[in-house]
Amino acid sequence: MKQEKKQTKIFYGWYILAIGMVGSILGAGTSNLFMSIMLKPLTEEFGWSRTAVTGAITTGTILAGLVSLPFGKLVDRYGTRWLTSLGAVVAAGMYVLMTKFVELWQFYVVFVMARVISMGAVTNIAPRTAAVNWFRRYRGRALGLLSMATPLGASMLAMIAQFIMQDHGWRTVFLVFALAMLFLQALPAALILRRRPEDLGLVPDGGPSVDVTPASSLKRADEEESDWTLSEAIRTPTMWLLIAAIIVGLIVNTGIGFHLVAYYTDIGIAPSIAVGALSLYAFTGALGNIIWGFLSERFSERFLASVVMVLTAATILYLQSVRTITGAFIFAALFGLTSRGEGTLVNIILAQYYGRSSYGAINGFVMPFHNLGLGFGPLISSVSFDLTGSYQTLFSVFIGASMIAAVLFWLSKKPTLPVRNTSSPLLQR
Repeated sequence: MKQEKKQTKIFYGWYILAIGMVGSILGAGTSNLFMSIMLKPLTEEFGWSRTAVTGAITTGTILAGLVSLPFGKLVDRYGTRWLTSLGAVVAAGMYVLMTKFVELWQFYVVFVMARVISMGAVTNIAPRTAAVNWFRRYRGRALGLLSMATPLGASMLAMIAQFIMQDHGWRTVFLVFALAMLFLQALPAALILRRRPEDLGLVPDGGPSVDVTPASSLKRADEEESDWTLSEAIRTPTMWLLIAAIIVGLIVNTGIGFHLVAYYTDIGIAPSIAVGALSLYAFTGALGNIIWGFLSERFSERFLASVVMVLTAATILYLQSVRTITGAFIFAALFGLTSRGEGTLVNIILAQYYGRSSYGAINGFVMPFHNLGLGFGPLISSVSFDLTGSYQTLFSVFIGASMIAAVLFWLSKKPTLPVRNTSSPLLQR
């Protein structure tokens, strides 16, 4: 009876995932999506151009990618507990400093630091690695839920920020975010996070305690996926096809998402309605992440990633004809459900193709390329607008780019196992 009662307890991995989701929600205060609602307040108060403001977003995103590999190696070696806790404290400090800048260079320095710390320790590398370590059979839904948190957070924070700014200004927004980061992320992370289920005598996805002996370890190794090292993974053509697809897909995704409020207001839609549409886009993007995550447990991740990009192209084609409030909300909902699924599926593909032992390092290696697309998408759109005064030509380019990404994902077939695994005496037994 005691054993049965023990097995009915909630799997500890869900608590790990919950901490990661809370961090991703709070860390969305530095995301491209959230900062898009700050674009006009900053340009109007300080007289900066859209390109100048967006440049900080791009710089922070790219630098966050460049330091992702060290973050990933630290997570693989030491786990997420203290890295996430300390990262949340530093991120809270950066939120406070976001209320103090008055010069453009100060905005760049503070935002870049906030973006780097948030993405490495709170919203990206650390929680994703934890999810891969704690889940295998339910990895699709776990990564889907985690990926859902950032756009959901952006949606929630955008509405909260809009409410706060009406009476207290945009600086108060970041003070509130700082307090939330300390008490809802730093403290719970220090108390709850653990590196792997084996540290608590558990196995991925849950189950009874296990006897961690050489014999039981050998049995589980034979049942689990093969784990690649970083050096092995980067030698596969699949890795580089995935990287190319990621860059192209994210340039499209963020190039439109970041400028959605500005575009809607440019065509005559009221700012409050435009922010509402952006929140809908973030909300449906959150739903899209979990939907695509669940679908990946039944269908090929590679096939689904290609489908996502084809549907993205179709929604952008529709955007070119949008001129009404109804159309604005329809596009926001469709674009969220389709384009936001790419991030979830990419992380699932990396985990399913290359395993969990070096996932932090592998994800850290991919992240600079991921952030290259994430950062340059908004910048490309800003430059295009500043040069032409319109987004229409760029939308046509993005339709073609989405189809290219669909083909690249389709070509990214699962690589063959490394020689050291197929010839291992342990696996032959």
